[in-house]
Amino acid sequence: MKIQYFRLLFYILIFGFILTVCGCQDSTPVNGDKNDSEVVLRDYIFSGNETWESEKTYIVHGTLEIPPNIVLEVLPGTIVKFGRDALIKVRGTLKIGTPLLQDGVDELVNLTSNNSNPESGDWKGILFDHTHGIDSFLRGTVVEYGEIALDVKTSSPKIIDSTFRYNGTAIALDGSNAIIQYNAIHDNNIGIYTIGRQTRPQIERNNIIENDTGIFCENVQSIIENNNLENNNYALSLNVKFDLGISNNWWGTVVNAEIDRIILDSNDSNIITKPLGTVHYEPIAETRFADAGPQE
Repeated sequence: MKIQYFRLLFYILIFGFILTVCGCQDSTPVNGDKNDSEVVLRDYIFSGNETWESEKTYIVHGTLEIPPNIVLEVLPGTIVKFGRDALIKVRGTLKIGTPLLQDGVDELVNLTSNNSNPESGDWKGILFDHTHGIDSFLRGTVVEYGEIALDVKTSSPKIIDSTFRYNGTAIALDGSNAIIQYNAIHDNNIGIYTIGRQTRPQIERNNIIENDTGIFCENVQSIIENNNLENNNYALSLNVKFDLGISNNWWGTVVNAEIDRIILDSNDSNIITKPLGTVHYEPIAETRFADAGPQE
């Protein structure tokens, strides 16, 4: 009898030990590990609408996909960290930060690298994958250390009151009528890359400063006005044979020779390798736009 008792006690102890070792982390309905303040996601496809809360830090590995007709909302104050080569693929709707109709920006959303020593290109970025949508937005968001922080293909999100820094390319627009207003775009290799002549993105009231190239332009129908384009290696690089008309921007100077020096176009025949159009930038803003960049 005593032998059976001790045998039963032994099995109970072993079973309890297995539960302790294997059950130390709860699983979550979002395919990740969870504690009170952290959610880890790995190669996850959303099956329904979700809201991410500021009380938690979200860590993304692999590809996170938002399918058609699904909405992911990331509330103000939320921190999202991305592992090496992580990507958000948007085929539905992505809403990040303070709602567009609200006056004033709440706490910032931070989209950043999960690397302890972060560098440009640590994670791939956010891909708007031919959604044809106009309901997605980023407002009051800091996006940093991405390869292409926002890669917008045949979609037109609103990108407002946000900061893009330390990325390979901050914003790439291909076939997009996106509205890009009141942002700080600095310390990137390329600030904004435009392509696709049949669309007309609006790039207005931004501080596009201290990038290697502020705007790399292959879409000559882009609206580019009332921006501060200063302290870039090249403020604007034109990469098609068509002329581009942009006016009322601040280039850090009103001296034409100085502005010509920071624009790459047909006037730089000594360094270009293919026929390019000419950038027509007059009239020139006489002073810096004090109201450009994120609004409080």
